[in-house]
Amino acid sequence: MAVRYLYPCYFDLSLTRKEGRRVNKDAAVENPNSAQISRAAKLAGLNVVEENKTAHHPAQWYKAGGRISIEYEGSKEQLLKTVAGKLGGK
Repeated sequence: MAVRYLYPCYFDLSLTRKEGRRVNKDAAVENPNSAQISRAAKLAGLNVVEENKTAHHPAQWYKAGGRISIEYEGSKEQLLKTVAGKLGGK
């Protein structure tokens, strides 16, 4: 299985796509944190390998938002949609 990394900025409603959001606005939430993403991934039945709360997205090096490691075989795009569906966007 491949390990995929998810950062809170991927699901942040306040960010634009250029700033790092990777899901549609209707699937995004305000101020997500790594614990919420980890919980959503577990609700989706995914195997969360590690939750690193001190990690940060390389483009947002100044902001320690955390990082979730998930074992997943499909595409990252599908993983993002699956987790976003359980995260509770609009």
